Amino acid sequence: MKEEKQLHLIAPWLPNTLQRKREELFIAALEVQKAFVDASAQKVLHNIGALMNAFTAGAFPQEERKALLGDLWATLFMVIPVVSTTFASIDRMLGDLKPGSLGWLLIDEAGQALPQAAVGAVMRAKRSIVVGDPLQIPPVVSLPDQLTAQICTYFKIDMAEWAAPVASAQPLADRASKTKASFKSDLGRRVVGVPLLVHRRCQDPMFQISNEIAYAGEMVHAPKPKAPGRVGTLLGQSRWIDVDGTAQTKWCPAEGDAVVRLLTAVARAGISAPDIFVITPFKIVEQEMRRQLERRKDIFSTFGARPDEWARNHVGTIHTFQGREAETVILLLGAPNASQHGARNWAGKAPNILNVAVTRAKQNLYVVGSWGAWSGIPNFNTLARLLPRDRCAWRNR
Repeated sequence: MKEEKQLHLIAPWLPNTLQRKREELFIAALEVQKAFVDASAQKVLHNIGALMNAFTAGAFPQEERKALLGDLWATLFMVIPVVSTTFASIDRMLGDLKPGSLGWLLIDEAGQALPQAAVGAVMRAKRSIVVGDPLQIPPVVSLPDQLTAQICTYFKIDMAEWAAPVASAQPLADRASKTKASFKSDLGRRVVGVPLLVHRRCQDPMFQISNEIAYAGEMVHAPKPKAPGRVGTLLGQSRWIDVDGTAQTKWCPAEGDAVVRLLTAVARAGISAPDIFVITPFKIVEQEMRRQLERRKDIFSTFGARPDEWARNHVGTIHTFQGREAETVILLLGAPNASQHGARNWAGKAPNILNVAVTRAKQNLYVVGSWGAWSGIPNFNTLARLLPRDRCAWRNR
């Protein structure tokens, strides 16, 4: 018997011989579909044109439009098997389709999706695959919490089960799944549909930090061994760069200077187009960091980018970088003052924010901020324990 973690790394039900047969069948099916489209090219083109016209007001009588839409969409899917869209566009695109008109619906980043946003799309599909992680960024809700609570009370529903931001499309799909599993967490056992526990993107220490703060050590690490890259080789091991600074707002100029010195070192080494994100929990820190970088043309001439363009694409809040990844992440904390304890507690009260920030980094993580201010904050105390502390080289001068 293999250990549980080893079992997650193998697929005993799918030997290579069977996988090759599946690939051959898929290729053959594509050839059949291509032959059908070639033989019916004129009619296919006519139907696709009719579908495009169906989105123009007045192109069809309403009842005729509803009757034709299912077949017109089916024609498009013969040529383009996968169509990507947002929930915000579902009503206009698919609002007149009958329930069950689509074969498959794939929802990505479902941990960020409002439950009510997914309903219309799910209704119009025969089968749905819902993929997401409730322990990353939760849904963004525009309604005040008190109003959401009142609505849930009026309709006699459990707010924790049905209302965002506590609930999202992902846990609702987990409860509806025919296949379920459970694993431990800080809040007790978590029931999920099909847990995907193998993590391949991040090297340590990022994987270890994420696994401890969010997944109770249940994830399985299967990284592809890689060198730290040119940036990691230059800047050294992942660590916490302890900056001793003060701030008028959550933005700490001394911390911004430390980030500039890191990027300057990369530029002076002649590394062009470095794969680096600068991520922060706070919007004002993002804005001030961008302003500071936009004045440093000496750095960006080496990077081969305009300062404003690079800052726009590589500097942002944690919400900005959900779903993205980079070789190196600089986590810029801000809020160093004793009076800003509430802001720090907001960032650390749940693992989600730190979990997303840390797991954007594939190979190198450099935390820039006050170790003394942040190391006692929930979840960030794990970060402080697992990262070496650099107290000398980056102290405010």
